[in-house]
Amino acid sequence: MKSKLPLFVVLALLMVSCTKRKSVEEDGMVKFYVAPATNSDDPEIRMAYGLNIVPPWPDGGSVFVNLPEHLEYMPGTRGIARHHDKRPNVWHVSMDSAESNYSVESLTEPGVFFSVIAKADHQRAMFEFSITNRSKDTLHSIRPLLCYQYNTLHGFPVRLSDNFAHTFILINGKPVAVSGLPVKNPDALARMAQVKDCADKHNWWAEKMGGFIEQPIDAAFTILTAAHDDRKVIVHWTPGKNLLSNTFIPCIHADPCIGNLAPGETRTVHGELIFTRDSLDRIISELGGI
Repeated sequence: MKSKLPLFVVLALLMVSCTKRKSVEEDGMVKFYVAPATNSDDPEIRMAYGLNIVPPWPDGGSVFVNLPEHLEYMPGTRGIARHHDKRPNVWHVSMDSAESNYSVESLTEPGVFFSVIAKADHQRAMFEFSITNRSKDTLHSIRPLLCYQYNTLHGFPVRLSDNFAHTFILINGKPVAVSGLPVKNPDALARMAQVKDCADKHNWWAEKMGGFIEQPIDAAFTILTAAHDDRKVIVHWTPGKNLLSNTFIPCIHADPCIGNLAPGETRTVHGELIFTRDSLDRIISELGGI
């Protein structure tokens, strides 16, 4: 039976979370913090690898990232890490809220270690994700799902609205709205697309629900636009594997391509979360077309 937090405890946690968020919005730079609710005893609520990221905009709310939401490998999508892992939230945030990091061993795969370093760089959050295999077995087709939830980001599309119309990906160097790309089931709550240069696919989840976009994309580069103004949030990981956008949560992904990891090997990938008001064309031009 799942345990439930008393209402007064939930309200207290929310008040602490809001107070912390306001305290890191003062200097117009990206900041990090951990919300107490991520340590819930309820596995549906617990986010062991969850980090809140405050944008540089006044009263902008926050983005909540599960880094990772899932970390798995094949065959059989075996779990290295899950957001509901039974451990206290792993992130260590610096006193100025400008840096955060963690380094842990998998609870389910002994000898497999993973770590993340997050640093604020003005209007960006920069990430370095590393995984090391000290077990005796090769980990095949490692798939990280790094979930950026924007339901608490003020002024952006709300759950089950026009989320896909505000989500853009790169195809042949041009930004294309996810809503305009064909899928087998137009009512599917999630859309997914594969980066053309990543040989490691495993997109069966989106294919099963009918939300897979057959057109390959240029890079793991996902843009979310605000509902009524020119603000934008960009997620980018390299090397990249896929786009994932889920209107139910709602969230966006631009997950990295990791592949196989033999015993003794370490793989490191890099990502960023960008907050900007620049035009889509200027964004792409400045980043060299990705």
